[in-house]
Amino acid sequence: MQNNEQTEYKTVRGLTRGLMLLNMLNKLDGGASVGLLAELSGLHRTTVRRLLETLQEEGYVRRSPSDDSFRLTIKVRQLSEGFRDEQWISALAAPLLGDLLREVV
Repeated sequence: MQNNEQTEYKTVRGLTRGLMLLNMLNKLDGGASVGLLAELSGLHRTTVRRLLETLQEEGYVRRSPSDDSFRLTIKVRQLSEGFRDEQWISALAAPLLGDLLREVV
């Protein structure tokens, strides 16, 4: 685990790994097997299986019974519903506008 520069807390390795798998599934349109995710992530197959089963239990992925692959569910999209476009735009624009104001004045 690594220390975050902004806090004194260590990162939670399981959460980091779970988010990594969600990102991989997002990029692998059409789902992926435990074996493929293990190969791409460098994690042991058993670890990948446990993480995916946890994500499945929480409703973020589903397993296809026909080929045993995992896919994202609509619940993943719900994670972004509390974030509005104007929030990220203002966060990016504020420092730039401050610089511009200093140059103009």
